[in-house]
Amino acid sequence: MRLSPIDRTRTSPFRLAAAFLLLVLGLLLSGCVYLRLLEFKRQLGDFDRHFTLSADDGLRLVCQHPVVLSEDFRWLGFTPESVKVLGQAEQWRIRWTKQLPPGDADSGGHDVEMELMFAEKQFTRLHIPERFFAFVPKPFFTGLLRSLGQADVDRSRRLAEVSFTPAERARLTASLTADALNALLGRPSEYTHTGDRTTLRYRYTPVPPESKNGVVDMFFTFEASTGQLLRLNGRSPVGQVSFNFETAQPTATASSIP
Repeated sequence: MRLSPIDRTRTSPFRLAAAFLLLVLGLLLSGCVYLRLLEFKRQLGDFDRHFTLSADDGLRLVCQHPVVLSEDFRWLGFTPESVKVLGQAEQWRIRWTKQLPPGDADSGGHDVEMELMFAEKQFTRLHIPERFFAFVPKPFFTGLLRSLGQADVDRSRRLAEVSFTPAERARLTASLTADALNALLGRPSEYTHTGDRTTLRYRYTPVPPESKNGVVDMFFTFEASTGQLLRLNGRSPVGQVSFNFETAQPTATASSIP
């Protein structure tokens, strides 16, 4: 499968999804934070009751029954680059910088940026602008988000894993190819090819560098002969999340990702 670099200055919904991936990873931990994140996971499992989505202007996620606190985000390692105080509310801007592959010049267009809203310290809203969905349809991102409510959590391995039915796999992965990913995110930080599998690794470091935000790694594994997405793995200092799109369960797990 040929990867052709495309110069785009766009941000991807996959990188914004890192926030929600890390929230699920927090389930692998303990204490009051764990209890609130566990409740958040349960809410995702009954998505339409606890959340509303608007797709008219980008994608807006609203929490109808907020449970996660701003201090939980900080505890997980999310340090806002800036905070705007709006009465009793706060608007956070969080940013990570993509690690460029060898020989690439900094284009300045592939950083992770997201805005979170908190009302009285509770997480209430996320907004993703329309331009983020230029190449990948919104249902892919919302499908991943909804699926987190069904994640199997292995606390001993710090791994949360989501599997999909054949119909779900076909619906979610039909429009996602390695070339489309390359257009969205730019060239991967690392590219490996083993047998009939191609893995694209995207690595992001926090801004500012001295913040406590953890380094985030995203691994997209494709079947080289068909271009079908097989797995999406996210890794942070607190654990891993794996979205399994394979029809048959593989022998390797997310913990084997380098």
